[in-house]
Amino acid sequence: MLAHTSIQAIEQAPPSQAQSPAPAAPVKSSFITTIAAAATELTEAIGRQHDMAKQLEIYSKFEFSPALQLKLKDVFGSERPFLVQRTNGPKGQITYASKLKAHSYLDENATAFSWAELNAKSVVSKGGTVVDTSATWPSLSVIGTTVGSTIEKISVDFKHSRAKSGLWYGAGGIKIGSMVMRSVTTGASEGKQLFRVEGFSTAASSTPRGKLVDMSSGFSIKAIIFGDDRVERVNFGVRMVNMPAQAMADLDRDLRQAQGSGLAPDAQADVMLRTMKSFGKNALAAGASVVIDDISAGYHGNTASIKGRVDFDKVVEADFDAPIELGKKIIGRFDVRLPVAMVNDVSRLMASKQVDAAAPNSAEQIDLAAKNIAGLVIGKLVNEGFAVMEKGELRSTIEIKNGKVTFNGKIIPIPGMPNGDLVQVYHNVKAAPAPVPAKQ
Repeated sequence: MLAHTSIQAIEQAPPSQAQSPAPAAPVKSSFITTIAAAATELTEAIGRQHDMAKQLEIYSKFEFSPALQLKLKDVFGSERPFLVQRTNGPKGQITYASKLKAHSYLDENATAFSWAELNAKSVVSKGGTVVDTSATWPSLSVIGTTVGSTIEKISVDFKHSRAKSGLWYGAGGIKIGSMVMRSVTTGASEGKQLFRVEGFSTAASSTPRGKLVDMSSGFSIKAIIFGDDRVERVNFGVRMVNMPAQAMADLDRDLRQAQGSGLAPDAQADVMLRTMKSFGKNALAAGASVVIDDISAGYHGNTASIKGRVDFDKVVEADFDAPIELGKKIIGRFDVRLPVAMVNDVSRLMASKQVDAAAPNSAEQIDLAAKNIAGLVIGKLVNEGFAVMEKGELRSTIEIKNGKVTFNGKIIPIPGMPNGDLVQVYHNVKAAPAPVPAKQ
């Protein structure tokens, strides 16, 4: 629906009136500039060293410049806010413990930052080939002039091991108990809750398989609460499989060399672009694919989901010099499941927004509007063959092949893509007039 509205707005605007928005004035923030300056100094100290164990050793002895120490003292209450201390552990292991003390800071833009004490620990094996990192952070709060957010019960747990190629493999993730966004009202002790996220967690891993590597990433959410409604069991899980291990090691090495080459930014960007392009060729030649294990969400006890994968068919050298030709080689297949009960529930939600709740017969109006909306959606999808009804679900197979998108083998006339032809969309975008900068 969002895509449909946006495309229509663009199509209806005369080309000569299309304008790019004026750049927003930068927001002054000592908090952000101080963190950026600290990151720059630390990056320079680490240099091209990409060994995690050696990076920890460098940081344990590192001190920021005198001028920056004064700023860090003001913002974080300490000249070395995230002090890393080394201690010897059992069986020759080395432990690096670090702490960020609880503190509060009011930025010049009236944003208030406040956090509880953060504790982290990294345990390094005797040979420096295994690094096990964990951290806990009870709370973080950011309150602006119009909105504020609070994050509670943050924990981190990662374990990495270094291969002979120098690449680090491992798995881990971040968990957050809750994230709350509230409006800020002058004079009120606590603003209205805009939404709340409960039970958020991320996971990522990289696993070697001989000469190939599989990489996975994703997140899950127990519940997203907005007003009196909620979405539950949100999941997003994706894998990149058959990635060439040696090409990944070469990419890591070449990108680090480019970043420390001393070249001008444009020249450095050009080198990095060529490096990424070379890696892409090697990855596709090795048969790299993207697998969608699970994209799903629940609403009122029902779950909608998407599963599928994306491959590339017979890619040749010339395809990398023409993006649209490479796009034609994409082969994608996605299986979609949408419970009819969920369509009915969402239709009722939409209907309730359209009907005046104060009307004497508002309940009857909502019932009628909800049935009309659900009937229109289900009827169009099933009657026109874009989906089939099976076991109380609307099911459809979305395919991308030869530059065209189909639903159950049929083309949906999407605004801007009437024939389901991605190639035509690409040509239309290339031929469109450049936007006119907005007047200052």
